[in-house]
Amino acid sequence: MNLSPAPALGHLETAMTKTITTNPTPLRSPKTTAAFLECSTWTLAEWRCSGTGPRFIKVGRLVRYSQEALDAWVEQNTCASTSSVLGKAV
Repeated sequence: MNLSPAPALGHLETAMTKTITTNPTPLRSPKTTAAFLECSTWTLAEWRCSGTGPRFIKVGRLVRYSQEALDAWVEQNTCASTSSVLGKAV
């Protein structure tokens, strides 16, 4: 009876470990997100309630932000001129 692990399983574990260690996506707290966006944590809370801020993740009662969500939100709110802001709902 051969008790060694199946080769495919070992390969899968190696691939998963490599993905996790080479592509970490740290989540930001509201405090570090506010520092990144140069706003207050209160402003972030207001944006969460109104749905106008960056997408966020709830981990239990904690709020976290991914860097990808922050980058996308900044890109969506980047304007070429002040007149381009007039068409946006504030």
